Parts: sequence; C-alpha cells; structure tokens
Amino acid sequence: MKPWLVPARRATEAIADQVVSSGGALGAYGRDPIDGDTGWKRVGTGTRDVPYWTREKARTYSVTAYRSNPMATAVIDTYTAFCVGDSGVKWQATNPQVAEVVREFWDDPANRLGEIQEISLRSQLLMGEKLYEMLVGQSSGVVRFAPIDPTHIKDVRLRAGNPLWPSQVVLPGAEDDRRLAIVQVDDETGLRSGEAMFWAPWRTLDTDIRGMPFMTPILDWLDSYDTVLSNLIDRTALARYMVWDVEVKGSQTEVDAFIEGRGGLHVPPSGSVEVHNDAVTWKPQTVSTGAMEDAAANRSVLTNIASGAGLAKTWLAEPEDANRATSLTMAEPVRRRVGGIQKTWLAQQTELVRFAVDRAVAAGRLPAKVEATDPRTGEVTQIPASQAVIVTGPEIAASDSQLTAQVLLNLSTGLEKLQQIGALSPEAAATAARKAWEDYVGVPYTAELDSPAANPDDLAAAVEEANQRNLRVVGGKA
Repeated sequence: MKPWLVPARRATEAIADQVVSSGGALGAYGRDPIDGDTGWKRVGTGTRDVPYWTREKARTYSVTAYRSNPMATAVIDTYTAFCVGDSGVKWQATNPQVAEVVREFWDDPANRLGEIQEISLRSQLLMGEKLYEMLVGQSSGVVRFAPIDPTHIKDVRLRAGNPLWPSQVVLPGAEDDRRLAIVQVDDETGLRSGEAMFWAPWRTLDTDIRGMPFMTPILDWLDSYDTVLSNLIDRTALARYMVWDVEVKGSQTEVDAFIEGRGGLHVPPSGSVEVHNDAVTWKPQTVSTGAMEDAAANRSVLTNIASGAGLAKTWLAEPEDANRATSLTMAEPVRRRVGGIQKTWLAQQTELVRFAVDRAVAAGRLPAKVEATDPRTGEVTQIPASQAVIVTGPEIAASDSQLTAQVLLNLSTGLEKLQQIGALSPEAAATAARKAWEDYVGVPYTAELDSPAANPDDLAAAVEEANQRNLRVVGGKA
C-alpha cells in the first residue's frame, strides 16, 4: 500500500496494456492472446508494428460501428461523399491512344471502376488496407481485378528489407500459401508489373508495414457516445412508468384493509376515479432522467470524436450551436484534412489505371512513349504512355468567389507596384499571375490567354471550356 505522505503521480498518456496493444513498446514486451507467448516480435516486421489481434479487433469494431452507430456512419459517409461523391471520380488522358485503353479498362463491365468508387473507398476506410488481385490477359493485356479481404493476408514480404518496398503478399491456400507479387515498376522496362495491388495508407510510421482502420483512434469514443445516449434513452423509458406513493393513516391493519378494499396494489386505470377519505393521501413520484448532464457529457465526447476524425463538430451534429462565421472558420482545416484523404485515394486510382496502360504497352497495343499535349502551354512532348493519364476527383468545397476576386485584385496591384520599382521583371510577374490564376480560379492557364488584348467574352468561354473538358469523354465518363 502506498504511504499517505507520498504525493500522487500524474496520470501518464497510456497504461501498460494500451502500450502493448498499440504496438508502441518497441517490441520489448507483449503477450499473444492466442498462445500466451511474451516478449516476441515477428520476423520482417517493424519494431513498433501494431499486433495483429489489435488490427483485427479494430477492423471488427469499425465495421460494426459503421453498421450500427449513426455517428460512425456519419464520419465515414462524410469522407466518402466529399472525396468521391457528387460529380464522382474521372480520368483524363492527354493522348487519344492512351485514352482508348483507359476507357476500355475504366468502363469494362467486369470492373465498373467509376461506379464502385464509393464502396471501394468506404471499404478501405473501414479496413485500413486495400488488396486487389490483378487479372491480366496474357496476349491482350486486358486488365481486370478482384478485391480480397485484407484479413486474409498472412504476411507482407519486403524487397531488400525496406518497409517502403513491399514485394509480396502471402495468402493462405488449400495446401500451400499463395504468394502474389505486388505491382511495382520494373527497373529495366520502366513498366508496372505484378499480380496484386496493395495499399496501407494509414500507417503511423514509415517503418510500419500494415495499415490500421481510419476510425481506430475514435472507436472507444464512439462507443462511449453510444453508451451515454443509450443510458439516457433507457432512463427516459423507465421514468414513464409512474409510481404512486399512497399514505394511509393508521397502523398496518388499516393499510392491509385499504389494500384489500381496493382489490390489490394496481395503478388506477387512466380516466378512472379513485375515491378515498382524508385518511388516504396519493402522491405521484417522478425521477430525473439526467438529460441535462448526459447532453453535456455527450457534447464533450462528440468534440473528441470530431477532432479525432478531422471533421468539424457542426458537420456531425449540433449545427444549431454554431453560426455561419464559426462554420466558415472551421471549414478550412476540415477541407485540408479531407483533401489529404482524397489525394491519397486519387493517387491509388491513378496507379491502378497506369498499371492497365503499362500492361497494354507490354502486350504491344500501345507504344512505350506517346505524344502528349500540355493543356497549359499547348506544347507537344514525348512521354511514357502511363504518364499520359491522371485521375481527378470532385472539388472538396466550392471556393468563395468574393474572397478569390479580392485575392486576385490585391495580387495584381502588388505585381504592378513591384514592376514599377524594378523589383520584378514582366516575365516573372506573368509567371506569378498564371500561377495565381490556376490556384484561385481552379482552371489550367492556356497559351491562348497570354494575349493582353484578350476579349472578356473569349476569357469566359475559355473558363467554361476548361470546366466542360473535365466532364467530356476525353477526360473520362461524365
């Protein structure tokens, strides 16, 4: 027992069990819940990898929470809607031959890549990893794929022991383990080849090999939010059953006689009349549901959930507590967080499409290098076929037109002053103006806009054409 005079120690960030289960113990200690082994570390893993039972537990709870917890559903669906929803995910190609191959792969009835974006991203958010087995035609180079549950992954092997170079995924087989080579660029041919696409985007360290579900940090808080709300509902239901306190003057004999005269201890039926003398007093008993206390507790829990999920609290619940100014102020960090997730997803989809292009090159359907037209300058260059395609997603949030106009006005004034004092050359000012145009207007700057005598109607037409170009078949299916 600790002596009374010893001051209490400040609570640490995590207890020992949390350190073990999160893999933060540098592999020095841990206990396998299956066979009880302690102080072990799997060969080929990082020193701070999350134990497999923690990862599978997080996956189980993530899927369960999405299916049964409305707040978990809101978190995942919000990210999914902003990253791939609305106008959807599309591809763009700067070469017509490459565009034909990409269109074939994207719209293949067996792939339907544009239609499955929502459920594919949702699955990766909930599972933390994505594994596609790539099915390639030997002679045609046509690519199809089949998703595999990451839970089935037995091991991930590395090339040269580098955790940034996963080379194989090991899957259990009927007799022997299956080993699928992870897609990577061949150093000799410059083409992507392999049997599987494996992504684990939400890793803590660059030495980690496996990924964790996106909702891992907030799973306990989601459960606490659900518990508080469920308890409140249960107490509210119990409080509806009214209890009567009946006082009968006299001894127990009078009490027994009163009960016998009434025919029992039943509650008077609704709408009935209960007749008694002044020796009997009826008082209804009510209890507090604790709604005020539970509401305050849930607001605090929700704040932690929203911050952990990277979303504004008003996006998940309680929008009445924030005005427009507050919501706009909170929107920018959220936009950047959601934009980061979208960037990761679009990079994966781009790699998937470029694999299909490289397989077409290997089959002889495309040349290794093609002519590509730069949409900004109109310059024609020779590039590898796979580099002629990119994948784009919907805009995270509409830009504030008034803010954009003010920024461009201030920038133009500043550039003009810098030119007048000789601190900036006309060429440098033109470069800065083009960059500002693309960043704030969101439309690539083309060579046709260089003329200082450009007609405003022509300028408007160029912006409209650029917007439509993102939706035409040349850039993907609308």
